[in-house]
Amino acid sequence: MTDTLLQFDLLPLTSSMLSGMYSLTDWMEPLFAAEPTLIEKWSGYAYNAMLVVLGIGFVIFVHELGHFLAAKSFGVQCDKFYVGFDPPIKIGPIRLPSKLFHFQWGETEYGIGIIPLGGYVKMLGQDDDPRNAVKESERSKDPNNHDPDASESNSKINPRSFLAKSVFARMVIISAGVVMNLFFGVLMAAFAFYIGVPYDPAIIGSLVPGDPAWMASVQPGDRVLSVNSMKDDEMSFRDMLQTVVFSGVRDEMKPVKLTMKRGETSIEQSIVGTTQHSDPSLKLRILKLGIVGAAVTQVNKVQALSPIFTKDPAFAKADLCPLEPLDLIVGVNGSTLPISSYSPHPLGFELDRILEPRHSETVTLQVMRLKNPTDKKSEERIAVDVTSNPVPMKTLGFDLEVGPIVSIQPESPAAKAGIASGYKIVAHEGKPVDDAFSLWLRVSALHGKTTNVSVQGPDGSEKTLEWSVPDNFPITSSEGMFAPLGLELAGSGIVYSVSSIVAKSGSESAKGLQAGDKITQLQFKPTSKEDLKYFDEVFGGAASLKESKPVDSLRNLQYWHNQVQMMKVGIPVIVYYERDGKVNQSTLNVAKDQTRTWPDRGFQLTSLSRTHQVATVGDALRLGSWEIWRRGGNVLEFLELLFRGKLSLGAVGGPGMIAMEANDAASKGIAPLLMFLTMLSANLAIINFLPIPALDGGHMVFLVLEAIRGKPVDEEIEGRVRMVGVLALLCLMVFVIFNDTINISRWFRG
Repeated sequence: MTDTLLQFDLLPLTSSMLSGMYSLTDWMEPLFAAEPTLIEKWSGYAYNAMLVVLGIGFVIFVHELGHFLAAKSFGVQCDKFYVGFDPPIKIGPIRLPSKLFHFQWGETEYGIGIIPLGGYVKMLGQDDDPRNAVKESERSKDPNNHDPDASESNSKINPRSFLAKSVFARMVIISAGVVMNLFFGVLMAAFAFYIGVPYDPAIIGSLVPGDPAWMASVQPGDRVLSVNSMKDDEMSFRDMLQTVVFSGVRDEMKPVKLTMKRGETSIEQSIVGTTQHSDPSLKLRILKLGIVGAAVTQVNKVQALSPIFTKDPAFAKADLCPLEPLDLIVGVNGSTLPISSYSPHPLGFELDRILEPRHSETVTLQVMRLKNPTDKKSEERIAVDVTSNPVPMKTLGFDLEVGPIVSIQPESPAAKAGIASGYKIVAHEGKPVDDAFSLWLRVSALHGKTTNVSVQGPDGSEKTLEWSVPDNFPITSSEGMFAPLGLELAGSGIVYSVSSIVAKSGSESAKGLQAGDKITQLQFKPTSKEDLKYFDEVFGGAASLKESKPVDSLRNLQYWHNQVQMMKVGIPVIVYYERDGKVNQSTLNVAKDQTRTWPDRGFQLTSLSRTHQVATVGDALRLGSWEIWRRGGNVLEFLELLFRGKLSLGAVGGPGMIAMEANDAASKGIAPLLMFLTMLSANLAIINFLPIPALDGGHMVFLVLEAIRGKPVDEEIEGRVRMVGVLALLCLMVFVIFNDTINISRWFRG
């Protein structure tokens, strides 16, 4: 009984986006950690690897154990019980080992095969290799039967052969592996819920300006209770976004129905998502609503500030905020941050609402700091004040024109004034607008004050909009996100785009660039040892950031400006620009802007996390059953979309991607690993019950036909069909391994 291990699920690469992580640096958070000792690092790797191997091996083991126990209960002779496959491997005159471990106990050989793609139980009279059909048929004959008049019936078959058993018995044996996977999946999930499953709750942390959720007036702090038909009071952010993604794969224009809780009020929204931010390298259009998960104001346990600043020699230690790992920010300038019912700590967006409009100001943070940080058991904290200085914006030395308005929020001051998409901002407080980012930063710095802009319509008509800039509000430029729509003028309801045309002021000094030049392509070009070291330490040497990329709708100038903010001061950048129909190039260097500041101060906040834990075994089993049912439903939905052509085979993962996800889960603790293994159990159960010859489902098809016809399917026909199935399965295995190689290499390339 051969069973294979594949994963039909959204890959970790996709999961990064499913987690709402728009920033290029978010998925690289482990790289931002303070350097552990070599022993700590490798002992951690070894421990996680051990958990992964044991966990995945256990899932395969219980599947095969189901077949084995069922076969034994019906008296079937079992010759082999293997986790992993053990085919003979020979390269020329060299014969490689086919198994890692094996021993004989009674009539059965137990072992671990060298190829970790599944497992099998070899029973007398059953062999998935059609080439062995004749040999296996001979082995199945009853050695004690010498009756020359016996017919070609079960009387000539060894009573301990798989073929000698009734159709019902063989169906039980075939399905026992699936039953065991589902049973142990329930137990693993139940145990995880009993000890407590950590998860990132579906609470909105921030919104992407101009995106669907922003247009629908969703607010930071809203908690999602249901998405379409999925309802869960303990919904995780990832599950919420995965449901949105599946909805988009089915029909990206169909509204996503959300039920949210805002304070004590329940709000229902139907939002049409967008796929414009999809990473083209993934070849999958990911539907997004434009929401990012919530964080708490406790900084990272290993490094409080982003290495974008700490690894850049241009930022002296005195310039950086002296936060320490695990510091808890509880107030700004003497004002205490509010506490929500979702966490004992303030949420990150409450800090952003105060800090970001004050990007050009020095502020004082009220911090609760661990009194004895080396004592891991002590939670005692002391109150300290920490000064945070403004962070200079990074620049290439040229400014960009303001592009047209791309989004107007309904019921906003701009909407009420009759301003629409396509209008262009021409002046701020009576002065011509000279740069897209300067306008955005200037307006945000007017927090608590009244301001105005003049806009010009497509027909040349002009309007003036006056509004009050809120005192506290988060601002974002959608760092690292593909195809950002534009920049929001706080409180106005306006999002305007960033042009690729060099502005008329402040740009002539940028090594040959002139006003009116059109930027067409950029390439970061680290060449010195210091620059390359920065790339290795901060981005893991991500090759994609060093490649020349065009300026287009996907990587517009707002996208490129955001990438510049993550670069080390001094890194060369090749800028291609068009002038008078000719393309020229100029090598510029990332530099600190002498007048403008950036809203992001580099604080490494911790994601909001809750623990779903139950008090009774009954509740744990109920949730475990629900979890395996839900994960099984995800697999079936994935397969449906795959067979309908809505998804490509590129979304299918093999052992490499499974190992990566399992390692990620193991690094977070036993409960997350158990939840991953529950999902893997659902995968293994369903995939191996697909009607593919050589898998459990293929065997079941032949047994159903035998039950209907009253006799077995012709051996020759079954053999041919099984051969096709085996070849298809081998091709699929080769494909998923190749797929894993491509996806993993893309991940490491950044």
